[in-house]
Amino acid sequence: MRNLTLRQLRIFVSAARHSSFAKAAEEMHLTAPAVSMQMRDLEEDLGISLFAKKGRGVTLTSAGEYFLVYARRVLTALREAEDMMAKLRGIETGTLTIGLVSTAKYIIPKLLAAFRKEHPGIQVIIQVRNRDQLTVLLRDGEIDIAIMGRPPKDLDTRSESFSPHPHGFIAAPDHALAASSAISIEQLEQHEIMVREQGSGTRAVMEGFFSEHRFRPLSTIEMSSNETIKQAVMAGLGISFVSLHTIALELRHGVLRILPVQDTPVMRLWHVVRDRRLGGGAGCRRNRSADRAGPGPAPDKGLGGGPGRLVHRYIGKFGAGAADCVSLTCYREKSLR
Repeated sequence: MRNLTLRQLRIFVSAARHSSFAKAAEEMHLTAPAVSMQMRDLEEDLGISLFAKKGRGVTLTSAGEYFLVYARRVLTALREAEDMMAKLRGIETGTLTIGLVSTAKYIIPKLLAAFRKEHPGIQVIIQVRNRDQLTVLLRDGEIDIAIMGRPPKDLDTRSESFSPHPHGFIAAPDHALAASSAISIEQLEQHEIMVREQGSGTRAVMEGFFSEHRFRPLSTIEMSSNETIKQAVMAGLGISFVSLHTIALELRHGVLRILPVQDTPVMRLWHVVRDRRLGGGAGCRRNRSADRAGPGPAPDKGLGGGPGRLVHRYIGKFGAGAADCVSLTCYREKSLR
């Protein structure tokens, strides 16, 4: 592997993640032929095939799967080294990749604004996905921490709850149910319900609520984003079950109403999640590097040991006020103003 380069490793990891040379080229700001050439040179240097063609894309061979593990380790070690050198120079720096379920984008920016003011040297990258997609990114080490409702059960993770997360039903102000003071579950059968796609955390909460009440809607329309659902509800297409954190602006302007459906709001919790296998998450790389560094400045303790733990500190501070109005009564008062 005398001719192997870091650029090839980064291209390889990108191609493996996307299962496509074309998408890797787009991410790396290269042409598709350049990516193909780099991967061909890498395979020749290793003496084994890493990719196999699959339709219009590619898939990893068994050798490619093994090589991906080591490629990620090398790139992670380089990031750790970079962070440690910056730490020894007295500069606070690093990159933190945060994965958000789409609902969390309505509350996390306030957290990040405070974080960036005090830690301008740390670069923050945001990836917005549904819950199932975030779980895959967390498992593969593509994100440092994840903000979601339910921590994944099939991964060895460390999670902390930081805020209540209310869910409920919404409708347009002129909808037939909007003026009701109390709505039974059975009354929902008569109305079209907008639902999120499979794999969404909101969808899972809704299905759990329906299962608990032995309710099965007669008609649903599936949509893949909160914004599309809100627009459909405002247009009078039907009602929906959403995170109430997603509708603050609409309530303020009176274009949506929260429906007083029996046993709502459904209360869940927001969690910050990191992969325990990475020793506290890739976002804590600087702290783990310091622990192994031997002589030199003492490593940071507590929550301040790296970008991930710094964010945890801010989540704790932010969580106390993240949902300043979590009861149905309070939200309904806002919707009727």
